[in-house]
Amino acid sequence: MVDTNHQIRTMVLLTLPYPPLPVNAARIETDDHRLHDDEVTTSHTFIAKGLEEAALRNDPATNAERKTRQQTVMREFLHAMATDGFFCDSERLYLLYCRFTFNHIATYFPPGQPIDIRFQPIEYVVRGDRCHAKMAEYLAAQSLFHEDEPPVTRAQYLFFDFPEMLRAARDRLGHVMTPEERARADEIHAFEESRDSPGSDSD
Repeated sequence: MVDTNHQIRTMVLLTLPYPPLPVNAARIETDDHRLHDDEVTTSHTFIAKGLEEAALRNDPATNAERKTRQQTVMREFLHAMATDGFFCDSERLYLLYCRFTFNHIATYFPPGQPIDIRFQPIEYVVRGDRCHAKMAEYLAAQSLFHEDEPPVTRAQYLFFDFPEMLRAARDRLGHVMTPEERARADEIHAFEESRDSPGSDSD
């Protein structure tokens, strides 16, 4: 049976600001369409499954509610990136991506429903493993989508380690922001820094 929505799901995944991260759950359906116990896969597998099930249900009201929740997650993500993500180290950046990837996945479930998804530590991903390859594919697709000249290829990204890939994903987000948005990010960060500094009026 031909999966007519595969290309749409792929395009959605490759244009999301949340890169593929290593996750596992008690029982998941992976890309080979078989159930596995406690197997590590990528967060994009969960998002793809959510997109597939939403398309099958074809419920306009539920889809509209999910879109609203996803817009809220996106706004909070961009604020977190503006105030911290563009300026933090790889470990903290990874935790930010985990947090908002989880929040995005949660929009495919009813509000408040427990979701058993566990992210692996940043050092879990190494060159040559599945998540590393998926990240290279994601970054290369984004390079094409945003019309880099010349585009950065998957083969080039495969030379990056995982923290370097995370920083590349972060930098990509910065590149697609308008100058006004990036100036606002710098302004917010400067304000947060001054508010948290010793002797500030907020103490």
